[in-house]
Amino acid sequence: MPTPPCRLFIDTAAFVALFSKKDRNHSTAHDYYASLRKKDQLFTTLLVVSETYTWFRYHAGFRAGGDFLDVIDRAVATGWLNVVYPDAAADAKTRQILRKHADQDISYVDAASAAVMEERKIKDVFTFDRHFYVLNKRVRPGAYNP
Repeated sequence: MPTPPCRLFIDTAAFVALFSKKDRNHSTAHDYYASLRKKDQLFTTLLVVSETYTWFRYHAGFRAGGDFLDVIDRAVATGWLNVVYPDAAADAKTRQILRKHADQDISYVDAASAAVMEERKIKDVFTFDRHFYVLNKRVRPGAYNP
């Protein structure tokens, strides 16, 4: 497995794969996550946290959603994860990305993630979501696996 980048954005698809043993990408996500180094800087957004919580809440129940939020809180408290709270400028950039890719079924959250990545000069994203290929991001750990 290639060495992970020093700055990495984490998307909902990666969080779901990491926390859900039933996810088809769980093993790949687990192995990739285990390869990350303490010096790596990990980023996500409040929108991704919200989307991921909602996924767990609807698919695995309230406790699973709460457990996910607890892990996020601990990761932030230890400095392992940076949660970005998008502002008006990020919203404007998100809308620009959505208009640019109007022919694609890109979600607002994915476009907002791309906007934050551009703002923070993050080129790599830990995900299994094909939309990040459309958004010209380097997808980690590798090929899209639906």
